[in-house]
Amino acid sequence: MKRIIALFLVIISVFVLCSCAQAEKEEFLLDLDSLSSGDKTDFDGTTFNVWSCTLDGDREALFSYVPGTLGSDLLYERIHDIENEYNCKLNIQTDGTGRLTGVVPALLSGTYVGDVMFLSSPADPIRSGLLYPLDALQDYIDYYDEVKYGGYGLLEQGLYNSVPYTVSPARWPGKQGTISFGVFAINENIIMRYGLNDPRDYLENGQWNWDTFELCLPEFRIDDGSYKTISANFTWSILDLCMMNGVDYYSVQNDGTAVPALDSEQSKEAIDYCSRIFTQYSDCVSFHGHDAMLPMFKNNEIVMTQTAVDHIIRFMSYDMENYGIVPMPCGPHGTYGKWVTAHSENICFGIFYNTNDPAASAMIVDRFCDPFTGYETDEDLMGFMSSIFFDDRDVALLMELNEDARWQYWPIGSIYDFYTAATAQAKSGKSSSEIIEKYSGAAVQSIIKHVIPNVEFIENYKSAHNG
Repeated sequence: MKRIIALFLVIISVFVLCSCAQAEKEEFLLDLDSLSSGDKTDFDGTTFNVWSCTLDGDREALFSYVPGTLGSDLLYERIHDIENEYNCKLNIQTDGTGRLTGVVPALLSGTYVGDVMFLSSPADPIRSGLLYPLDALQDYIDYYDEVKYGGYGLLEQGLYNSVPYTVSPARWPGKQGTISFGVFAINENIIMRYGLNDPRDYLENGQWNWDTFELCLPEFRIDDGSYKTISANFTWSILDLCMMNGVDYYSVQNDGTAVPALDSEQSKEAIDYCSRIFTQYSDCVSFHGHDAMLPMFKNNEIVMTQTAVDHIIRFMSYDMENYGIVPMPCGPHGTYGKWVTAHSENICFGIFYNTNDPAASAMIVDRFCDPFTGYETDEDLMGFMSSIFFDDRDVALLMELNEDARWQYWPIGSIYDFYTAATAQAKSGKSSSEIIEKYSGAAVQSIIKHVIPNVEFIENYKSAHNG
């Protein structure tokens, strides 16, 4: 964390010392009276500066879509529609980074750089006061619309002290899976070659749980001269597996008080399960990071690997003949069919704090996030994903993954660090009591500082949608 802060300060210092051209701030005020009378929205040719992060540093890969793909074409059609419908100009810009770090120094100095931003991982700009609070703009952005913006888990990454600052375009085709590492990619080449039990069959039959996952481990360990396989690779951490046993960061007491819950019985049970699995089946389980795992999975050396749907699309789909997905297996205290994942980040829109007109910027953001023409329904979105995934069961699962997603509070706290440490310690058979006592202190403080202030919003959201 200290290194991240140090790097952030270095970036600020470098850009403050560098001179750069500033975007011109146009004078414009939204005519609310004309809008309330039902007149067409007319921004009178005003230019709105929209900053977009890039995909893997590719300056052409704006708004998270690979250039030349259907998603990218739809996005640029939407830009054209907004300009025509609102009589405005959208000046799309990028600083060539995935976090828009290049515009931060100017914003910190109070300089106007633009109106709307698009990025992932907005925690640092929010904490620095660089984004406009959306609770003041709810007349223009209904962030409670879970169909359009997803559930509270997608809003959660934009929450700070119970105030939302960003919204995610949950209906954009191909973006139904967050950057969450709560799925196993299945190497269907190996499954089919050896006639193995497909985890997707267990899932479909209501049996994808800790017991059947354990049955897969020795079965998927193959060494016959043609292939030598690892059964399952835990690429990241055990957080998502814990969440599939009903684990949450906090619990609400009878008096309504929220308290940290890393030491809950569900949490202890999940960590102890991992400790036993990792030691008892040590020859079946590996812990290769993404870069090492990827070529092994493609080369049929790993049967199941923990990854993100986004990573499957970007790093596997172009090179593999057949693959599938399943969520983390359900634990005894989990709710089967509620596939909880903990995302590290998700694409989102926000509004710069010193935009010329927050209401107009909010209307543009809201229009950006509308479903694209031809992809208004779940069936349309599933049809889009069918061109990427081979089995309808995978596509159906994709449509469910965002519903119960949670943010893992990266990079502002130590919650994920705790689960990373728990993974490492479970590999050596440490008990949950040992792990929680030794490694949870900083994570508990992070929950108190960052999660608990958001609980009121989250609980109100739950009540509104489950009542």
